[in-house]
Amino acid sequence: MAVQEDASRVVVPKPRGNKPEITMAPLVDIVFLLLIFFMVTTVFPENRGLLIEKPASESSEPLVMQKITFTIDNKGDVFYQEQPITMDDVTRLVAEQLQGAPDSAVFLQVDKAATTEVLIGVMDACKRAGADQVGIATNALTH
Repeated sequence: MAVQEDASRVVVPKPRGNKPEITMAPLVDIVFLLLIFFMVTTVFPENRGLLIEKPASESSEPLVMQKITFTIDNKGDVFYQEQPITMDDVTRLVAEQLQGAPDSAVFLQVDKAATTEVLIGVMDACKRAGADQVGIATNALTH
């Protein structure tokens, strides 16, 4: 800080020692601004679940009622809410859901590389639990 004694003479304080100083305050501000920038521009994927490749269909329709969703991956493993389950779990979960909402439909997202045996097994487990409507997710064909 400059101290002025009279109009013609200015006294400038001398630096302490020969060591230059680097202030950290601007660096902290820059890091904070970069953090805000990356937080604002980050895009979160909508579907973070299993990646499956659904088969295409010409007669597919959207399902508008409440649904119970199971996923079958390309290895034939069955998942509910991204957790692996067994066929007995499928029957139990469908029965529990149907008690609360009897009009619910079962929605199967099946990878096209999954075996038909696993698909039929899941459909049978859903029917044993009392499900009247079992649908399979497909991609709509575009011409």
